[in-house]
Amino acid sequence: MAEISTGQMIRLQRERRGMSTTALATQSGCTPRHIELIEHGKRTPSLPLLREIAKVLGVRTAVLLGEAPRDSHEPSRPQISDIERALFTCRSLAPDIEPPDADQLAERVASARNAWFTSTRRYSILMSALPSLISDAENLALEGTPQAHNVASDAYMLARGVLKHLRRVDLAHLAADRAMRFAEETADPLIRAWAYWNLGQSMLSDDMHQIAYDVARRGLEILEPHVADGDDRHIKALGALHLLAAVSAARGGNDDEARERIRGTAAQLAQRVDDASGVYDLAFFGPTNVAIHMASIESDTGRPEAVLQIADDIDLRRTPSVERRTAHLSQVARACEDVGDDAASLLHLLRIERESPEELDHKLLLREMVRSLARRARPSWAPEVRQLAERHDIAN
Repeated sequence: MAEISTGQMIRLQRERRGMSTTALATQSGCTPRHIELIEHGKRTPSLPLLREIAKVLGVRTAVLLGEAPRDSHEPSRPQISDIERALFTCRSLAPDIEPPDADQLAERVASARNAWFTSTRRYSILMSALPSLISDAENLALEGTPQAHNVASDAYMLARGVLKHLRRVDLAHLAADRAMRFAEETADPLIRAWAYWNLGQSMLSDDMHQIAYDVARRGLEILEPHVADGDDRHIKALGALHLLAAVSAARGGNDDEARERIRGTAAQLAQRVDDASGVYDLAFFGPTNVAIHMASIESDTGRPEAVLQIADDIDLRRTPSVERRTAHLSQVARACEDVGDDAASLLHLLRIERESPEELDHKLLLREMVRSLARRARPSWAPEVRQLAERHDIAN
């Protein structure tokens, strides 16, 4: 099955509505020529522009990014039927199989999360590990104890993050909902706060910015009364919720609040913790992640020069998360393309490949960036971008 590009999907949705490129461009805030370049695969849309186009066309951004087939092994369209089966069926353990206890499953979830954030094969590892983690979490939750619910919630929070990156937003929503359901059963404000953060992230991935903002505010209300008596875990969760609120505000058009929240409260909280702390932290909250989010806010508000300026002062070696590093490098590559520095964009794509080669197999916008770079490559670096495309089966 051929890979449908975002540009092709935009054109399809536009033509279905009988809309001209001029009308789409005018309502999206760009030029007709830019829409034409996107539709012909010669430019990749920035995420802020993609969200505006989706709004004009009356679809979710996820639709324009393409929905992965349910049973495909092609690059960028992973086969995840085993994960679907685990989510939608109640698997009974065979009589001779001893179900894992809470400590055993917690150790497996922690190991899987470590692989997701540090391994160069993180997609392959998690796609293999998630089905049994989900099934065992459901079976463990039948015990009805706070510890069992804690571990089950943790497993589903991990699943939500992976499913988001696999472009199955529908399944990510389901995982986020289940994580919240089990977290509420624990009555632990810290676990509940992380579940709210997780749910907000799921809402953000589906253009529900106001809901994500409201979810972040609710998480802050639950956690803030307990921070004074807590430890670094509570500070990190509080900071992560402020970052969620900031990104939600920016995507909702409230740029001033977004910048104030990040440069104020979030930055102050980050000074109280360390980037590489061994404390349990789903978001890797710390000074480096706050700086990454500052760049993200500028990306969301369409200011590529500001993204590059902030990026110059970020030492990505300080964060142990491959996911955080590759997400930031993707934004920098995008900003380089926006300011017309294609060679620098290629350099950052190659850095992403070194950090996590599978990223270029699963992220459609990265694949499209490589494809469009190959089409306009200068002779001095054309071989490098062609070889990058060949290594990941990115057809021109």
